[in-house]
Amino acid sequence: MPALRVLDLSFTSLREIPASISELVELRHLDLSGTKITSLPKELGGLTKLQHLDLQRTHSLRIIPQEAISGLLQLRILNVYYSYGVWEQQDNEVGFADLQCLKHLTTLGITIDELNTLKRLYSFSGLLKVIQYLYIIQCDGLFYLQLSLNSSFGERLRRLSINNCYDLQYLQVDEEAGQKWLPSLEVVALHSLPNLETVWKNPVTRESLQNLRSVNIWHCRRLRNVSWVIQLPKLEVIYLMYCKEMEEVVSRSGIAGEDSKAFQSLRTLSIRDLPKLRSITPWELAFPSLESIAVIDCPNLKQLSIKTHNTPALPTVYGNKEWWDGLEWNEASSETALYPHFMPI
Repeated sequence: MPALRVLDLSFTSLREIPASISELVELRHLDLSGTKITSLPKELGGLTKLQHLDLQRTHSLRIIPQEAISGLLQLRILNVYYSYGVWEQQDNEVGFADLQCLKHLTTLGITIDELNTLKRLYSFSGLLKVIQYLYIIQCDGLFYLQLSLNSSFGERLRRLSINNCYDLQYLQVDEEAGQKWLPSLEVVALHSLPNLETVWKNPVTRESLQNLRSVNIWHCRRLRNVSWVIQLPKLEVIYLMYCKEMEEVVSRSGIAGEDSKAFQSLRTLSIRDLPKLRSITPWELAFPSLESIAVIDCPNLKQLSIKTHNTPALPTVYGNKEWWDGLEWNEASSETALYPHFMPI
């Protein structure tokens, strides 16, 4: 066992890491993601050859002693995404300064659960540059999230999740970033942000958010549309749930005109409990990659905006039979073409 280099205990019922973990002196990769651990032993810091420590989705993790991290001088990847978030709030526990001392660190996933903690993070430029996974939860008083390309904060960001930040109104990137901002971002998840009025303060163009693949928005009751998603060339998945004021997915006023290249990569569109939703797009689009569209509890959505002519494959449509029967069609042939793909739920 002392020669072991990789130890994967992910998504097991593990609740405790024994102090004897320090005997695995050759360990390079330790995956504890999804376990039920509540603390890390200080002896973990004796794994001086460890390069990858995965703690993501360890929701019960509350204690990380300073010694457990400060000795991991070869660490390259540390993922605490959807996990420990009480940075620098308790004595003798790990802080941002300890993380910044990890000179080989190239990838960081982190959870922030207080506004003051987020403000302190901004002063550690070495950490901002390597954050790839960022989860912000319950940060009262956070009115907007500033992603600064000047400090490289956001340049390598791949996943951004924000939950239960009740004051948040928008996200913003420094103007100095130009149009090619957040080039690495792949996933955006925004949940329970009741005062979010718009997602991006910056104009979204074809050059920004070039790698964004998944947009997941739940319980953002003030959002009226997410027109910016039409600009995303690699977007594959859209989930819009419980946004009570949303009237359109893409608004006519929010875009320059009909775009034949829109939603070329979209595979899944799922919308639920959007009682005011009237339209998906202002005109019909081909959606060439669309595999499924699910519509639940959207009584005012009367048209699907899907072109059926000269389309190589049509998506499966999931919805209530009563809703389907109430749909309006520009051409009867569209209903005829889509009906075999309808799955009542």
